[in-house]
Amino acid sequence: MYELLTEIPVPASAHFVASDVIHVTSTLHDHVRNVRKTVSNSVGLTESGATLSPLQDVSDEIAYAYSPSRALRAVLREAKGNGKPKRFVEIWNQSALEVSFEVTEKHGAFYTDAMFDGGLDHLASLTFSPSEKSLLYVAEANQPTPTKDDPYSKFRYTPHFGEGIAGKRRPTIFLFYWTTGPGEPTRALTSVSVPSSEVLFGQAIFSPRGDTLYATGYEYTSDHRLLGIKFCFNRPTGIWELTSSSLSPGDIFSNGSKPVECSAKKLTPSYLSCRSPRVFSYDGKSTLLWLSHPSGGPHAATSLLYSLDITSHADPKQIKRPLVDAVFKPNQGAFPGLFPDPNLATSPMLQLSESSTPYLITHSIWGSRTTVLLISTANGTVKDLTPQDDNIYSWKVLNTDGVSRVLCSRSTPITPHELVLGEFSKTGEVAWRVLHKPTLLPQLQAELDTLRASIIAIPDRYPTETIVIQSSLISHDKRDTRPCITMPHGGPHGTTTTAFYASNVALALERCQLVLLISLLFDAYRYADTLSMPNYTGSLGFGESAVHALPGNCGTLDVEDCIASTRHLIKLGISIEGPGKQFVMGGSHGGFLTGHLIGQYPDMFSAAVTRNPVMSAGEISNTDIPDWYFIEFGESYPVYSSPSVVEAAANANATVKAKPPAPPLVTPEMFARVHRASPIAHVDAVRASVLLLIGAADLRVAPTQGIEYYHALKHRAQEGTRIEMLVFEGESHPLEGVEASRVGWQAARDFFKWAETMVVQFTTK
Repeated sequence: MYELLTEIPVPASAHFVASDVIHVTSTLHDHVRNVRKTVSNSVGLTESGATLSPLQDVSDEIAYAYSPSRALRAVLREAKGNGKPKRFVEIWNQSALEVSFEVTEKHGAFYTDAMFDGGLDHLASLTFSPSEKSLLYVAEANQPTPTKDDPYSKFRYTPHFGEGIAGKRRPTIFLFYWTTGPGEPTRALTSVSVPSSEVLFGQAIFSPRGDTLYATGYEYTSDHRLLGIKFCFNRPTGIWELTSSSLSPGDIFSNGSKPVECSAKKLTPSYLSCRSPRVFSYDGKSTLLWLSHPSGGPHAATSLLYSLDITSHADPKQIKRPLVDAVFKPNQGAFPGLFPDPNLATSPMLQLSESSTPYLITHSIWGSRTTVLLISTANGTVKDLTPQDDNIYSWKVLNTDGVSRVLCSRSTPITPHELVLGEFSKTGEVAWRVLHKPTLLPQLQAELDTLRASIIAIPDRYPTETIVIQSSLISHDKRDTRPCITMPHGGPHGTTTTAFYASNVALALERCQLVLLISLLFDAYRYADTLSMPNYTGSLGFGESAVHALPGNCGTLDVEDCIASTRHLIKLGISIEGPGKQFVMGGSHGGFLTGHLIGQYPDMFSAAVTRNPVMSAGEISNTDIPDWYFIEFGESYPVYSSPSVVEAAANANATVKAKPPAPPLVTPEMFARVHRASPIAHVDAVRASVLLLIGAADLRVAPTQGIEYYHALKHRAQEGTRIEMLVFEGESHPLEGVEASRVGWQAARDFFKWAETMVVQFTTK
């Protein structure tokens, strides 16, 4: 079941290549080759629906982008053979390959950071200039060559960007130029050079005129760290303007491969962490948009949307209030604030009519769902476009045609991803139509039809609610009640949404293969397991106040919300209490909560599976996010970036330049306090069987946290329980390799199956 479900393509990105043709890229698991495969196809729009071309394997296409006219397509390709991978930049004109340029020796790996995962590209860029005569992308600069002045440069420590982006230290903007037509074709690749080595640039884009670049600048902390950026929006980052008089093709060709010298001006203030710049033009004016987040504090919270007029030049003095601000305590059912992906869509703008200002469209977490939002760039008005069907679908914006169409994917906890087209009227009304639903085997569809999903609010614990997947078959016999697996999310400032997660559905559909006697007694094969995925206080999508209520209360408030959700489902009769009836599973902070739940409530849960868990929060010697261990337990960890040009000018006459405060160190008092708030403090009370899944290359939570917890449990294990651990070499925090994902899922399934079987055997003796 797991393999069937994970082989269903999941739409990741899309581009409108003509008025009636959309290029869609999807991902899936290939269990034969143990690889994650990227596939693409074309969707042709018709009056009544759509026609789809066959899927093609494009796994060696690291990233792609279309030019403004959609006539050209750029591809970053990495061809893997027996030796060193070879990298190429390709320019396609319709179906003809116009340019293929090898860059293997020019620089290191392309920065794509899961570009095809849609919205998760923290550093990547790939964009044409407005003239379509040059291409911009980001790649790792080659390692410095030792010189007489610095013979140790090869060994000199250089921080990297941490978990999920390990090994990447020197992001560099590259500009590729080419000519075609009569005569000898010309190719030129150059890099962008800026005065400061303390700022690293990514997410670069051209201005509408093509003579300026806007980029996100990533800065080192005062103690020369690069704090991990994956899913962390509070870093010392800002939006910068890069200008040069040598960005034209003529200048580049005449200068050869020499780096383009750019001046750099920081536009955004030091107290905001900024990302995802986008530009648009309307009525003779050009505007820069970007997302912001308060520096420091929780890793994720409400995103603020800012805008700045850049028609003649960017004047940061004009940055005032955000276009869309935070909402602290939303009314029931009201807009809770922006909680989008790390990045906006590559083409997020819509121009519904010549007389109306453009709109930005994005998806955003709203409660336990992701919804589609239309935002006016004139006044920041936010409109929810999500159809009011059964309030269970989660939506994702893949891209727009820039005018009046948007392509989305949508899914529910039990419905795989569908492609949906939205078509707008000039007044902003949208009509949705489903273009494609995945073709499922009849047996698989029949299995999915046995499930139902719902969102259940937990009384007196607002904003806590839980997403429940359970059998749609109704029985009034408690013996038919399947085990309930509580699955708290990580973060802690994340959210489990109502999107389709193949591994969750596969786990729900697993029937325990009990011996015949047990099957006859309990009729267990007829019903699916129940999954409960609580969104506890601190989860995104419920307003800013809910996010900030958790720091300082980790290990108590979040734990109480999770156990309250378990007890409420018991009260509703969805699950029951008793041996073999309640399990718990979670990773990262979800693993932290798993450890707390089996330690603080040892009589509730019979078995637990935990992945790369935080078990002793005072031990931070090996993590890319040391600030997490301070902030989430009520301690201070200041994060500031460099001053904007406005701030720098205001402080120009200061006689003493203020030095950023030093990041704190763990004191004995803090360690003792955080230790008391950690699962390890309750290890003596644990009576459940426990399976730990550990990624040996985890850079976010030290593998030793899970390993030491395993040893502590091994000594304390009671008769009849099992304490086991699987270690995955080369796997990092999410254990997302195809083999690791499959083996981890199978191990969890078998572990819970064993736990239920053994409990039933003991209770029937």
